[in-house]
Amino acid sequence: MLMNENLVSFVHEAVEISAMTALSVIPVGGALLTGVWDSIKSHCAQKRLQDWQNLIEERLSKLDNTLEDVGANENFTSAMFRATELAIKTSESAKREYLANAVLHSLTCPFEESVGMMFFSMLGKYTLWHLKILDFFQNPKKFDGVSESKYSMGSPKTILFEVYPELQAKEAYVDRIEKELYADGLMNTENLNCTMTSSGMVASRISQIGEEFIKFITE
Repeated sequence: MLMNENLVSFVHEAVEISAMTALSVIPVGGALLTGVWDSIKSHCAQKRLQDWQNLIEERLSKLDNTLEDVGANENFTSAMFRATELAIKTSESAKREYLANAVLHSLTCPFEESVGMMFFSMLGKYTLWHLKILDFFQNPKKFDGVSESKYSMGSPKTILFEVYPELQAKEAYVDRIEKELYADGLMNTENLNCTMTSSGMVASRISQIGEEFIKFITE
């Protein structure tokens, strides 16, 4: 009888402990938020950090540089601090790939640190669709099925929707993204709806800054 009572008591205690994982029963006044942050750090944040470390190690392992060369490089140091912050804040593994590429290129980039930090700021605020659309308009002809002989007249957006048909239902977002890329000086066309010849449809639409940005974030 005593054993049964002890077992029931143990089960009740176990249920009470497990129930504490429900947000509604955690006391407010700081305890709830502390618990949430602890959960984030032990799950999502830890996973993102591990993924980030793997990406950086993979790229650095291909270099002939010494540890001293890397550690003494001011551009690389600043890039690592900035990119690590951004890598932990995003749930998109593809974006961490771009960030890792940018960190690697910071070792050999020909421009000063302020330009690199500007590019990291862009990476921080852009979505994956910003980056995909910019990459597309760097050279539309590099995508399968896109060729000048296929068209007579039309708009550049027509080709974009052929390559990424899922964007057709999000045309308003595409227009906003394009305007943001243009405002940041990465694209040289403000309006993708203009009708033009076939050669104009498949022409590059990014600026020199856009070219440098693409090279900075791609492998």
